[in-house]
Amino acid sequence: MNRWARRARAGSLSLVVTAIVLAVLVAANVVASRSTQALDLTRGGINTLAPQSVLAAQRLTSDVQVIGIFRAGAGNGQTEAEALVSLYAAQSPHVKYRREDVDSAGADVKRYAIKEPNTVVLDYKGKTELLTQGLQGEVDFTSALIRLESDRVPVVCWAIGDGERGLKDLNDGGGYSSVADILAKNNFATRDLLMSQVTAIPSDCDELAIVDPTTALAASSVKAVDDYLAGGGKLLVAAEPWAKDTKSTDSLNAVLKPYGPAFSGALVIEIDPSRRSASDPTVLAVSSYGHSPVTNDVQGHVSFFPLTTVITGAPSAGVTSTAIATTSSTSYAIAQPRSVQDLGRKAGDTAGPFTIMAALEQPAGAKRTRVVVVGTAGFAENRTLPPNNSDFNLELTLASFQWLAEQDSLISIPPKPSRALPLPLTQQDQSTLIFITGVLMPGLMVFGGIMVWWRRRVFS
Repeated sequence: MNRWARRARAGSLSLVVTAIVLAVLVAANVVASRSTQALDLTRGGINTLAPQSVLAAQRLTSDVQVIGIFRAGAGNGQTEAEALVSLYAAQSPHVKYRREDVDSAGADVKRYAIKEPNTVVLDYKGKTELLTQGLQGEVDFTSALIRLESDRVPVVCWAIGDGERGLKDLNDGGGYSSVADILAKNNFATRDLLMSQVTAIPSDCDELAIVDPTTALAASSVKAVDDYLAGGGKLLVAAEPWAKDTKSTDSLNAVLKPYGPAFSGALVIEIDPSRRSASDPTVLAVSSYGHSPVTNDVQGHVSFFPLTTVITGAPSAGVTSTAIATTSSTSYAIAQPRSVQDLGRKAGDTAGPFTIMAALEQPAGAKRTRVVVVGTAGFAENRTLPPNNSDFNLELTLASFQWLAEQDSLISIPPKPSRALPLPLTQQDQSTLIFITGVLMPGLMVFGGIMVWWRRRVFS
C-alpha cells in the first residue's frame, strides 16, 4: 500500500512540476509576443541596423512619416520594406509608418508626385525623399534620412587635369567611382576642379581632394591650395610610391610643407603575416589605428593599403598630427624601384615602423584647417571597396570625408550595400507561431506525460 502511495505522490509531484514549467513557457511566449524588443544572435549581426543607421534614426527631432504606397501582388517589395522600416521604428519613436494602396491613394500620389507604384515616401519637416522599388535597402533608407536631417550639402572639389584618380572611372582596379557613390549616398556633392586653370580654390569647396597626380601640380596650383588651407580649408591628399614623375610627389610635398609631413616615395614592404595580405607583402593590413574621430568605429577592423609609401616628417608648430595607420617594426621601405621578384630586404632599405595615413589639424582664425594624408591612392579605389571588398576601407574612407567636412558627430559605421533582413511575420503568422509554441507543443508534452504515467500505473 505504501508503495502505491509513494508512486501516486511522485506522479502527482511530476505533474505539478510539469504544469509549472509549461505555465512559465506559455507566459514567456505571451510576454515575448507583446514586446518590441529583439535579440540578434546571428554571427554577423545581419538582422541589426548598422551604427550609422541607428544614429540617423536617433537624431530625428520630429516625426518622419514613412508611407508605403504599394500595388498588391507578389514581388512588390512591401514585406521587405516594412520589415526594414520596423527596425528604424525600434530605434526612434519618431519613425511613423502607414501603408496605402496606390490605386486608392490619389491624394498621396498627387502630393508626392508618385510616378510608379511600390514607392516608399519619407516626409520630414516639409522635405521629402522617394525610394522606388529596388532602392529600398538599408543604404538607401539611411541615406534618405541623412539628406532629410542635413541643413546643407558639403561640396567635395575633386582635382583633375594632372593624372589624378577620377570619380567617373568605373575601372575595378584604379577607378574611384565607388567613392563617388559613397559620397552621394551620404549627402555630399562632388564636382571636378581643373587645377591648372585655377588661381584660387573656389570658396564653396568645403573639401579638396588631390588623389595620386601623375604629373606635377603647377606652381600656381600649389599656391592656390596653400592659400585655401591657410584660410581654414580642408584637404585629402594621396600619393603613390615609386612615382614615374618624382616632380608630382615633390609638388604634393610643397602643398604639405607648412604642416610638416611629406611623402617619401619609397615602397613599404611588410614582413609580419598578420599585417599584410597573405599573398602580397606590398598590400598592408591595418586593424589598430590612432585615436581620432576618423577611427572611433573601425578599431579592431581590417582595412588594406596597397602599394603604400611612407609619410615622413614631424608636424609644424601649432599642428596637431594623428597617425591614423602605421606599419609594424618588421616592415621596411625600398627607395628605388626594383622588380617584383627582388623585393627582399637589402642594405640601405629603411626600417619601420612607418606612418602610412595621418590626420592634421591647425587653427586658422575662427576656422580649422584639416588635412588627411594617405600614402596610397589604393586605400579607396574600386577594388578595395564594396562590392569588390567587404573590409573596412569603406568606413575609413567615408569617415575621412566626414571629418574633413567637420561632421564629427555623424561619423559611424555605414550599412553595407547588401544585407539580410529579419523574417517579417504577419499578425496571422504571429498568432500561428504563438499557438504552436505556447499551446500545441506544451499540450503534446502534457499528453505524452499523462500517457507514460497511465501506462506505468496500469502495468505496474
